[in-house]
Amino acid sequence: MATLFYVHWNEEECLEHVRLLEAEGHTVSCHWSTQSNAKIPAEIDALVISLDRLPSHGRAVADAFWSAKKRQVIPVVFVGGEEDKVKVARDKFPKARFCRRKQLVAAVARITDARADA
Repeated sequence: MATLFYVHWNEEECLEHVRLLEAEGHTVSCHWSTQSNAKIPAEIDALVISLDRLPSHGRAVADAFWSAKKRQVIPVVFVGGEEDKVKVARDKFPKARFCRRKQLVAAVARITDARADA
């Protein structure tokens, strides 16, 4: 199973999404506050960022995260969002993974499988 950090700008929705991932056996920590910076753990298998709310904030988190060369090997998964906002993220982060919310469990499973094959 994977160790994930989940970013979503609504506490209730964030915790709901975290529970779904935890039910699949993943270890998930999260951040939802716009009043403080996300403290992303050093040892994670993927950074998951929701584009459903405040997508520019999510892109900023991804940008800061991947600014360190050592973290560029850790996958960033963008989840949800309106198509025009997703396009902006796709253009800025071509190496990121993208999925709809209902596809998130499968997307994380692919990361876990790829890590196991490496």
